[in-house]
Amino acid sequence: MLHELPTEIALYIASYLSLQSLRNISLVSREWHSLITNNLQAVYRNAAILHRFVLHADLQADSSGQNPDTKKIDWSQLCQRRLQIERGWRGQAPSVARELNSTGKFVHRMKVDQKENFVMTTRHHGGLSVIDYNTDRVLWATAHVDDYAHCEYDHGYIIFNRHDNSKEAWRLARDFQDSEIPDDFRPDDSMIKSSREAAQRHASPTNRGHFRPWALLQMPEFTRAFRFSYPTLLSAGANNAYLWDVPTSRLVETISNIQAPNQDGTLGPLSYVEVNDQYAFFCGANQLRIFARGGGALVYHLGMKDLQCINWDVLPDNSADPCPSWLLQPQRLHEAYHVSSTSQSNFVAAHVSSSGKDIAVLAASGIFIWIPGFERLIHREVTLNDTATVLNFNASRDNIAQEISVYLALGESNEKAAIATRKGLFIVSLDPETSKLTAEAPPRPGVSVCRVAKYDHSRHLSFISCLQMTDTGLFFNWCPSSEQSRPSEPTRRMVVIPPPPQHGHVQVPIQIVPSPQPQPQPQHAPVQAVPAVGVEGQSDYLPGLELIGSSDDEIGEEGAPDPPSPINAEEVGPPPLVESQEEEEDEDEEEGDENDEEDSVVDEDADDSEMDELENDAMFADDGKRLSCRCEILI
Repeated sequence: MLHELPTEIALYIASYLSLQSLRNISLVSREWHSLITNNLQAVYRNAAILHRFVLHADLQADSSGQNPDTKKIDWSQLCQRRLQIERGWRGQAPSVARELNSTGKFVHRMKVDQKENFVMTTRHHGGLSVIDYNTDRVLWATAHVDDYAHCEYDHGYIIFNRHDNSKEAWRLARDFQDSEIPDDFRPDDSMIKSSREAAQRHASPTNRGHFRPWALLQMPEFTRAFRFSYPTLLSAGANNAYLWDVPTSRLVETISNIQAPNQDGTLGPLSYVEVNDQYAFFCGANQLRIFARGGGALVYHLGMKDLQCINWDVLPDNSADPCPSWLLQPQRLHEAYHVSSTSQSNFVAAHVSSSGKDIAVLAASGIFIWIPGFERLIHREVTLNDTATVLNFNASRDNIAQEISVYLALGESNEKAAIATRKGLFIVSLDPETSKLTAEAPPRPGVSVCRVAKYDHSRHLSFISCLQMTDTGLFFNWCPSSEQSRPSEPTRRMVVIPPPPQHGHVQVPIQIVPSPQPQPQPQHAPVQAVPAVGVEGQSDYLPGLELIGSSDDEIGEEGAPDPPSPINAEEVGPPPLVESQEEEEDEDEEEGDENDEEDSVVDEDADDSEMDELENDAMFADDGKRLSCRCEILI
């Protein structure tokens, strides 16, 4: 009877149907098939809204005509692309890996701009470089940045620390004129000079990936951890936190006495900070604390003893069923009882979703906590046990309190998290609503977990100093194991997993852009083409996992040649993935003990000399090189 309704009402009803349901009713009803076929754009535009494939701002621009490019979107193809990527993240499609060579050795921190298709890296011995991750070429670089600099990036602003306790803010060069720079905290001469030199070395008609100095922010006291979420920079000291509005270079708020004791003790030494427009989040050795902005009131705190005793152990899936992806292996979640009140563990990191509604928290012991709608806890509408999902990535019974966590990243779509531990690298699909996309019910906790196989060397996992996640990719730095560079095996500048088939690869951005015409890109690893339907990638191509590493020690080398095509890598004879330690490096450089390694990886945003010394002790422990790596779902 529904097909007898007016078209507008029928389409409105269809807007509440998932992609799988749309497919099913089209198969079983000739009338519904006709309705969907005759209104293809409207039906799949509504489906994209239902599954949150598009942002509200994009839809407003679309409806008002301010963004004519959105008129050209093939909404059916967009939904297929997104579904395909979802399949890839869940290990239901093959994945590939490759290495970025132009990032240079000893990558320390990185940030990714998926819209601009470049990655920004800082290195152990100083310098900042911007790499086009499609062509693996340096777009812009400067040696101005201090050793072991931590960097933050959002909305075209990149911020990194200096050892004099100030923070440098740079901005994409094409986004502003010098006359727009605020009068307060203007860049100093060294910033301006290095900017000019970098612009000359990397002259470009478009200035893509080029940065110019915006501000030099002087912190009121020594600060240790900082986080930038546009437009706010949060920089925290031992007991006070300072919030800056970066576009205007103004200190807008101070949160005092963040260590004030409560019934459960103090916050403890800081490990990580997070901020959005309503709250500031602080991860300490004893508690996670949330302070309200606009007054600095402590509105919520979480200790390890508050966690529910029942959580979900993440275990290998020993199913005999073949997995389409040998890089992303689905894991089994086992409900288990743990005595959390006796567990002692630092809170390593916390990330808030861009919607501001959900937070993801990682403890040093391998406990991951996903809290949807965390404001309900603040308002005491629910208890933690009612809303939180707790995953345990350290299910060994011999030492449950062992500190194994390395890094936490939250995906740009807020439906994925990446977790690096000493026992593995994992992808967590957080949103239970994604079951609508795959027609599969997620495990009872409402999440699914995949392990990134291949990258499971525990010692090399502990050396990951940065992990970034986008809608279609996972980026991290990596020390390859000795097995990858045995003399009997040929090495590759670009590693492709699985081996490339005999057809080209077209990369399609998933943000709302006009549907591009396929163009061959010979510098890219081809991806196996299959007639599949999916979520975050183009339907004609399987998503892939890409690994990218570096063997070039120079950043910003002008006129650097393009990397060889991966298909002809044997002919080129590139250097090996793992290089021996250079003779000029100190021979007495010793690996840190186990405790040093744990400290260095847990305190992921520390920017002081203490962090530098810890990483100096650990970074040469294996093979003498730390390589920059990126794992990316290819579309």
